[in-house]
Amino acid sequence: MRATLLLLLAAMLCGCGVSSAIVSSETVSYDDAIEDITDKLLLLNILRAKDKAPLHFDEVPSIHESIQANASLLAAFPFGGQPPAKSMVRNSFSPGLTVQVAPTFEVDHLDTKDFATGIASPIDAKFVKYWLDRGLDRRIVLLLFFSAADITVSEDSTDAAGHPQKVSKSIRIRNSPRDALDTLKQQQSLLEQGEVSGALRCDTRSEFQHYLILINSLNSFSARYYNERRVLVDHLSLTSTSLKDLESLASVDTSKFQWVRHSDKTYSLYSVDSEPKTALCFAGIPITAGTSAGTEQEACSKSVVDVPTDDSSASSNQTIPLMAPAVGKPPTPSSYCAIFNRFVDAQDAVAGAIQAKITIGLQLENRSVGEIIQFLGDLLQYQDELDRYFRSNANAKLNLNTPLTFGYCADPAPGAQSQGCADIFFNLRHESCNTRFSVAYRGRRYYVPNYNLPLDGSCHGAEAAANLSPPPKDHTLEVLSVVHQLVDLQKSAQDILQTPYVQVLP
Repeated sequence: MRATLLLLLAAMLCGCGVSSAIVSSETVSYDDAIEDITDKLLLLNILRAKDKAPLHFDEVPSIHESIQANASLLAAFPFGGQPPAKSMVRNSFSPGLTVQVAPTFEVDHLDTKDFATGIASPIDAKFVKYWLDRGLDRRIVLLLFFSAADITVSEDSTDAAGHPQKVSKSIRIRNSPRDALDTLKQQQSLLEQGEVSGALRCDTRSEFQHYLILINSLNSFSARYYNERRVLVDHLSLTSTSLKDLESLASVDTSKFQWVRHSDKTYSLYSVDSEPKTALCFAGIPITAGTSAGTEQEACSKSVVDVPTDDSSASSNQTIPLMAPAVGKPPTPSSYCAIFNRFVDAQDAVAGAIQAKITIGLQLENRSVGEIIQFLGDLLQYQDELDRYFRSNANAKLNLNTPLTFGYCADPAPGAQSQGCADIFFNLRHESCNTRFSVAYRGRRYYVPNYNLPLDGSCHGAEAAANLSPPPKDHTLEVLSVVHQLVDLQKSAQDILQTPYVQVLP
């Protein structure tokens, strides 16, 4: 009887232990399932964007599961006590354990106005700083987060009445790979006429190629926080040292206001913005802000920046936008390319700007999460069309990489031969070698490669990659992780804000 109770107790304890182990195992399994589903849903939307098809966002908000474990013990004893020695009947015990698992899950279609507004809202610059601080390659940030770059060259001049004014010329460089496909035939035709070198090479390239060269030239790109303050009372003289004056001075909220004491024993009162701003800066870029740096230039070196008051006597600013010229071979660089070459070329930017008192500025236009997904779809289309073009034009001399890399290692243009220029930005393969996961879309399977390319010759093209130093990386998985987090960050918004410009300071 004692043995029976011990066996029954052991069966019950076994049931509890099995139940705990099942909960642990099932939790990990469901986490893997959510990872797989979320990754594939995101990739499907990028493939839909490639086809210019409607996007559909879904999520699995929760998975529920009931686990029921039953333990039993069946005992059989021969009637009459101890059986004879020759009898085949013995005491027997038959333990049993049954586990029943019943999972349920939900799938939500994110078709609300709040979600649509969130992914259509431009990404705040603080998220750019967040990813830069995490060590994300600056070229990934510049490709993903920004849709265009505006380069402005300003010179001091006077108008017809003799009043000072600043005349600016600006060019816009669009980060649009799909639009670059229209220039392939023109580029190939120009190369067949003869090699183009030097400053004239700019006019033979597409805007997307200009953008790739631009982001490679920004070899030191960073972000930092700063606060703005505005003067309320300037050089206030406290002639009385009464207790009332001291109390009013001490009662000022230092989070909103700031007192500054000058050498002449006067004081200035400033209002300080409680919300910090984000400044994107590039150091080491060979450009100058002119002979006198504006207050906005201090954002890259100071944590508190003074905002100037309105000055009616300040010179007016006239900006002349220059459109990107058609791909051609002019006898001299176009005005558009003259500005681009000045920005990218180190010696011309420094010497020319200082000598002519020119101010060179850079502005970047922020994307929304929806625009980022569309950009990745356009990039896949660009790479597919480029593959087809090279297959049908085996002798093409175009210096274009497919899949897109962070540079073209064989291109002598400034900024093309950058560190890690063979690294792949975003690529979907059609072979399963060294891949993380895959998804089927419209009758075709697409594979997401791992970050590290195999160098043992097990995959096609690995031998050539092994000869490069350092070995190239494939950032496809990393890009997907960034976009996935951005979708979560931008799920909710009250209103679509105006697309902001980010002032990039030298």
